[in-house]
Amino acid sequence: MSLNFPSKSDVQLENAPLAEVVCQVRFPPILRISAEEPTAFQERIRDAFPLVDLEHAFVLRVPGPGAKETPSAEPKASIYRFHTPDKQTTISLAADFYAVSTTAYTHWRDFARVLGMVHEAAVQVYRPAYATRIGLRYINRLTLQNTGCQTIADLLSVLRAKLTAPIRNPAWGEAVEMHCRLVLPNGPARLTMGTVFETQGDEPAFVLDLDYFEEGRLDLGGLIERCARYNEVIYRAFRWAIREDKLEIFKPRMKDLSK
Repeated sequence: MSLNFPSKSDVQLENAPLAEVVCQVRFPPILRISAEEPTAFQERIRDAFPLVDLEHAFVLRVPGPGAKETPSAEPKASIYRFHTPDKQTTISLAADFYAVSTTAYTHWRDFARVLGMVHEAAVQVYRPAYATRIGLRYINRLTLQNTGCQTIADLLSVLRAKLTAPIRNPAWGEAVEMHCRLVLPNGPARLTMGTVFETQGDEPAFVLDLDYFEEGRLDLGGLIERCARYNEVIYRAFRWAIREDKLEIFKPRMKDLSK
């Protein structure tokens, strides 16, 4: 079954509700990444990503009541993080994946340019045989501030009623939290549509989390073209989720950027 979101021209939003965009490429573990510092990889990206730190992860194991074992911390593979000077865009590198994430997304072509540089560096230095998962994720966070809404009802009215129906049910009045996760097939790919409503203090927010991915033995050739297709699906899903008469809230630039 294919997704049937209507096609829309790519319109750039000056006040887009995007909180973060992430692209992750997973592959069979490459021990060399864990065994040595990624100096050759860094040299290929260092001009744009001069800052680096190393993250050591651990799995904490706590035995149940009455168990003889003592709590232990098991080390996991380390992750290198390379940052732009403002730390708004980050490259992550571990033994079994690399990822690009940004909290300052502008347009797909700009994100794709960085993704292409990182992919080329990973392929040249580490030569992964294939990918086991390729995913692109857009996390949108709609708030009273970035929508200009005054009330929760106004905020929810920005989205299609189908997405906010559980919050609006008259049987229980005003909800304070909702978590929903839909996994939608699209040929060999999947779109995970996560919707979250939460209130932190007096600040309500609706999160629209769109994650499009494929799993299996995936060819790494043509990665940017593949992710561009993912981007098109996610954009159609986003435009479907936002009511057409509410798009003005996000200050669209009416020039068609898809050309």
